[in-house]
Amino acid sequence: MRWWHKTLLTGLALLLLLTAGVYWYLQKQLAALPVQNLQFDIGALSLHQLRFGSISFELEQASVHINLADISLAWAFTDGLNPQLQEIRLGSANVRLSQWPQPESGAATDEKAPFTLPQNWQLPAALPARIELLQLELSLPCGDTSCHYLLSGQTTLQQQKLRFALTGYDATAPTQQRLTLNGSYEAIQNLPLLNLQLMLDDSLALSLRQSLLQQHTLMAQGAVELNLAPPSPWLLEQAKAWKLQLPPDAVAQFTAPVRIVSEWSFALPDKTDLASVSQQITGNWQLNADLPSPLTVPQLGLLQGQATAAVGFKDGELSHYQLNSKLTLQQPQIPAQLSELGIAADTLYLDVSTDDSRQPQLTALPLKLDIRTSGASQLAFSTDAVVNLTPPVSAGLKNGRLTLSQQQSTPTADITLQQLQLQSQFNAYWLADSWQLDLQNSQVSAAKLQATDFAASDINIALAASRLTGDSTFSKLTINAGLQANAGELKHPALKAQSWQWQGKLEGTVQGSNADNLRLKAEGKLTNNASLGLSHQLDYQTGALTLNWQLDDAFLLAGNPFQASFTDWPALLEFNRGRIAANGSITMADAISAQADIMLSGVSGIYDRSLFKDLNLPLQLKYQGDTVSLNTSGAVLAEIQHGVVAGPLKLTAGYSAPANTLSAGKLDITQLQLMLMGGQVTVKPTVLDLALQQQQLTLQVERIDLTKLLQQHPTTDLSGNGLISGTIPLLFSRSGASVEDGYIAAESPGGLLQYRPPAAQNMAATNPGMKVMLNALDDFHYSVLSSNVSYDTNGKLLLALKLHGNNPALEAGRPINLNINLEEDIPALITSLQLSSQISDKIKQRVQQRLQQQSAGKR
Repeated sequence: MRWWHKTLLTGLALLLLLTAGVYWYLQKQLAALPVQNLQFDIGALSLHQLRFGSISFELEQASVHINLADISLAWAFTDGLNPQLQEIRLGSANVRLSQWPQPESGAATDEKAPFTLPQNWQLPAALPARIELLQLELSLPCGDTSCHYLLSGQTTLQQQKLRFALTGYDATAPTQQRLTLNGSYEAIQNLPLLNLQLMLDDSLALSLRQSLLQQHTLMAQGAVELNLAPPSPWLLEQAKAWKLQLPPDAVAQFTAPVRIVSEWSFALPDKTDLASVSQQITGNWQLNADLPSPLTVPQLGLLQGQATAAVGFKDGELSHYQLNSKLTLQQPQIPAQLSELGIAADTLYLDVSTDDSRQPQLTALPLKLDIRTSGASQLAFSTDAVVNLTPPVSAGLKNGRLTLSQQQSTPTADITLQQLQLQSQFNAYWLADSWQLDLQNSQVSAAKLQATDFAASDINIALAASRLTGDSTFSKLTINAGLQANAGELKHPALKAQSWQWQGKLEGTVQGSNADNLRLKAEGKLTNNASLGLSHQLDYQTGALTLNWQLDDAFLLAGNPFQASFTDWPALLEFNRGRIAANGSITMADAISAQADIMLSGVSGIYDRSLFKDLNLPLQLKYQGDTVSLNTSGAVLAEIQHGVVAGPLKLTAGYSAPANTLSAGKLDITQLQLMLMGGQVTVKPTVLDLALQQQQLTLQVERIDLTKLLQQHPTTDLSGNGLISGTIPLLFSRSGASVEDGYIAAESPGGLLQYRPPAAQNMAATNPGMKVMLNALDDFHYSVLSSNVSYDTNGKLLLALKLHGNNPALEAGRPINLNINLEEDIPALITSLQLSSQISDKIKQRVQQRLQQQSAGKR
């Protein structure tokens, strides 16, 4: 008896010691877990079972709070004392996530090892035969609140076949199943077989079957089927709670189920790394998708239609492939940049098919692509595509055609296009690091263009063979294009309405979005229906622009293209013969500068009531530092007629002024010479400051032939000879031109005056003094002829004339001194001279209009 007592007591002691050791080990292991605030309550511990009353802990990084209750673990001893876990049972659990975990910034990522299939597909030996979850309450953040769900499930393991089931409920309606997940997994001959079925509230059903089989080679076979039904009311409520935007129209139109089925069967090589599989794989893959009613695709629109695809491989080479789709996208989501241009479409049609006429290769998969739209923007796009799926991936588009028709487009906020049409033929190529677009026979037209400052109609833009290239990130772009643009009628306040044309070439490169990295060259020619032509060469580089231009020679006998092109052409100026040539340049960098050389050769015409002939005028125009300068050297005007005939006129002068006050500059006259009536009128070199209220110009009158001067007067009663010289101080002000203290005189030895009016006898009979003067002037030989000259801004000329001389036939040539004051209305005199001379009809018409205006003003 004592031996049994001792044995029993020893066994009890060992059992107590083992229990204490297990308890101490369990506490140590639980405390070492990466959790916080761990609390647990051991309800019972036996040789084959451990039960916890509760376990609670927190995961700090994920903000997860977990409470577990009524947990039991059961095991059995096999092969002596090796424990084998048999069952895990969880009575209830509460998992609460207060916020979604955020990815760690800057966290180091391990390099991924090359993909290969696992060698062991068996289930872990420690997996218990049964795992049961009676109820788990899950709380997740959704929107501005939390969503609560209930889960229950179990797994069973029998003969190395794992079966699993999971059921989900909404916590607010725990009797209605919303989610079911069922399936099984087993390894047959160490190869996996997986079956899975998922159901979400009778609106989504997914089934998956995947297996690896060892036949004469390793086979990978599988199938997946997805069925989508119109969303249930509960799913719509969940979408609202999770802030998922489902357009009501899209939900209302989704009335028929969507079915997508895919199957595959591949023979894998002995080596199952990715490189070996891609080089030796043999098998087939198929896909069928049926969308009988519109399905909402985020950021795309409502998708509807059918698509089928099939691919076959033989020893790593593509043996056949097929792709056919007829898809319709309703209410397509147009990118904001295109919507701002007025691009809009109600429906987009997409057809994709394979080209069966060519042998398929992974390096050259042929496709036919056809896209059409209906609505405000009617687009049609078709092309033959060739895709290379082997690294590096590339693609090419051949025989591309694009047409676009749109009633109205708004490229910018202040520009509107009406009846826009686009037609283009092109080829395109895309490589891993670059792309290229070749345009052929591309045209853009618009019936009308309306902008804030201008308008145009019948606009046509045509591109000849053009090429655009760039890199894969679109950070570098190169363009080489031939361009021709026409506007049937261009309207602008500074232009007369007519057609304009431009033709030229564009070459350029741009890197990044910084304009300093832009390089652009443009050469072309601008013309219009008035025969105005302007060639130009533009070069823009690193923020600096240079524009050189050349004007086509304008032969004025055929018409004045400037007068026919610009509304600001002076109404009183007309050119009727001669030639105008010009060229220049403009530079825009830190500051703007410009220069132009203009040459008028043999130009004749009319200005107001003056006729001029054979004007040869070289002009140099410069703009620099906010200063405008205009210079001419050796300008010659052969003849000018303004009541009297004068010429030639020679001028060398320069004018400079601030750009903002062009009329307040300085006029530097180096030479001004006018040949007049056998003599000349000159101006000494002088500088006039037009910013002042008044300027003075001193005219030097030299050797004017008195005979020619008297011939200009309308009356023929006075004749004579002699040479007149003097000084005329000409004053300019805002009121007009005037003369004060001018002086002229005949040169020695004098000359002859003969005044023989037809009414001389009648005049002498009534006035004895007049008789003496008329007798003296009948043949007056003067030695002195001088006069003070004054002229006011109203056109009145006053001459204080002094005559010293004699009439040899009167009183034996007694000396006679005469003082005569003469007053003349110069504008009226010039008008009389113009009407009495041989002048053009245009000048005569303007003179008569001036007389009518003056007559109307006096009434």
